[in-house]
Amino acid sequence: MILNGFNIAAEEVMFLIAISILYLTVVSRPRQTAVFSVVFYGQIISVVNILLHVGCIYFINISTSIQGVIFRIIVMFYYVTYLGILTHLFSYIHLLSLKQRENMDILNITNIIFASVYAVVVGAVYLSDSYVEIVDAEYRFTSLFNVNIYMALIEIALVTSSIIINRRGIPKIFMKYIGLFVPLEIVLLIVQVFNPRYVFLSVTYVLPFILCYIIFHSILFDEVTGCQNKMAFQSHFQTLRNKNKSFKVICIKFPRLEIVDNIELMDIVKRRLSTEIRSMEERNNKSYAYQINDYTIAIILEHKSDALNRQTTTFLKRRLDEAMMNWEFSNRPEYNMIVIDDADSIKNVDALDTYIGFLFEHETLKKSNCYEATAQDYARYKDRRHIEKCIVDIRNQDDLNDPRVIVFVQPIYDVANNDYRNAEALMRLDVDGTIVQPDVFIPLAEKVGCVHTLTRIILNKVCKKIYEIQDYYNFEAVSVNVSLSEFMDYDLHDELIEIIQMNGISCNKIRLEMTETMTNDEIEAIAHNMQEFNAAGIHFYLDDFGTGYSNLERIVSLPFKTIKFDKTLLYKSEDDPILMQLIKNMVEVFKNHGMVVLVEGVENQKQEELSIKLGFEYIQGYRFAKPIPVGNVESYFEKKSKKFA
Repeated sequence: MILNGFNIAAEEVMFLIAISILYLTVVSRPRQTAVFSVVFYGQIISVVNILLHVGCIYFINISTSIQGVIFRIIVMFYYVTYLGILTHLFSYIHLLSLKQRENMDILNITNIIFASVYAVVVGAVYLSDSYVEIVDAEYRFTSLFNVNIYMALIEIALVTSSIIINRRGIPKIFMKYIGLFVPLEIVLLIVQVFNPRYVFLSVTYVLPFILCYIIFHSILFDEVTGCQNKMAFQSHFQTLRNKNKSFKVICIKFPRLEIVDNIELMDIVKRRLSTEIRSMEERNNKSYAYQINDYTIAIILEHKSDALNRQTTTFLKRRLDEAMMNWEFSNRPEYNMIVIDDADSIKNVDALDTYIGFLFEHETLKKSNCYEATAQDYARYKDRRHIEKCIVDIRNQDDLNDPRVIVFVQPIYDVANNDYRNAEALMRLDVDGTIVQPDVFIPLAEKVGCVHTLTRIILNKVCKKIYEIQDYYNFEAVSVNVSLSEFMDYDLHDELIEIIQMNGISCNKIRLEMTETMTNDEIEAIAHNMQEFNAAGIHFYLDDFGTGYSNLERIVSLPFKTIKFDKTLLYKSEDDPILMQLIKNMVEVFKNHGMVVLVEGVENQKQEELSIKLGFEYIQGYRFAKPIPVGNVESYFEKKSKKFA
């Protein structure tokens, strides 16, 4: 668009962009940091300055005294707002250094001196009307109208000086952009001076404010640590992976920040961490830090030198240890660090993410705050992932006869009758021919939300076997373990009872086992389901009694029929007469309340004799019967007489 002989197309475009970014800044809830206000108010001033600049051009053809007054007022505010833009840009870049934030005097003094010089120089031009002249009875701008641009060049010199002085404290990623923008700004300002008819001055300040917003306040970068976000980390990882480059990944987690909603502590940790990251970047220019979330930092080391990467890792750990040791606040964050040397062998970012989670569960991190992954770790991780995929596929197939779920049973010895009338169903998983034990796959099934499908499958298979033998053998019931999380579903009883009835057996042939680790929040749903199951004739075992927090009042209040003592209590009581007497007393208490008592894990004659001495009515363990395939369970049950068959 041409206005009074000036091409203001660039100003129009920048105005629309500035308005759009300002709107996004308001509605997108950007990261509110210590210097966010500098960017925000800088954006507002930018919009106003563009309007004033265009206003100066519009009113240059003065035909009345009123227009002359308006013109002079617009020019004055144009110069004033441009000063605001320059000081805001300088302030923001200066304050990127955390060190300078702690000493605002330098910034304030510099801004005051610059503003004073600007006021004297620009004010002299303005008051003397040197910025306009009359040519052929028309008002025109003189070269001095752009006196503010000369001051902008001086401001760039100040910015450059600040960058050089504070280079160690300014985020590495921003230094790259500064190296591009400073020369570009100088060129654009000089071109604007020599080509005043093409107006594009707003480009020199709208774009820098947009850059500051996008980098640090649109959650692409963290202003304090100077780290890019998780998406940038994933992109960098995949790029290196696609190029077949070797690299190392370090992941640092602050567990206390994960469970404590403490913004102040997070800011303190970030400030301290930023110092360590800067130190690391100085030693290894191929190190890149990323803020995965508020409590996790990931670092990629892509240097070809293994020795340098090892030195960087050692250096970073030492700096973090020193920071923790010299922590001046009471709420020290602590940290855990894992190191993956052969990260390039991991196929994709999803695999890396789950592998990192797997490593943070490593036993070593319970004793030490740093663990370097080995090839064996990745092999174990791949095995676990394979099991997880199998479990998820079982859930997705939802086949109650899925052959991958294998049922074993362990008969339970009846002390009074000297025979076997009950058994516990135990699950195994067949993963491509490898039999996986429940202590491996049950936690994984709970993690991926598949445990209920496994419960339904094992219950269905147990019911089928019971239907097959119920007319030919004497037995009471087979118990099935149900996860406590499943009891949070108020309709659990309907679903499981339907499976039992679908197989044509009585509900009293099934018993359900659950652990004692329930909480007050869960008790209502648990009680509801237990009442419905009981009404249908299904009794309950309280499994692993003695391993958790045993609330006797709660146990008695719920309809448990059998209390199953954990083997650890029995083992400890062998050498502890006080515990032995305590167990004996508890056994009597439960019996007096009409409950049945059972002990598991009995493996030898001594433990058998002790179990009987303590008063247990049922005994489970290798001393009497090992787990066997469900297809052979009848071998432990007594056959019925033919007349009853």
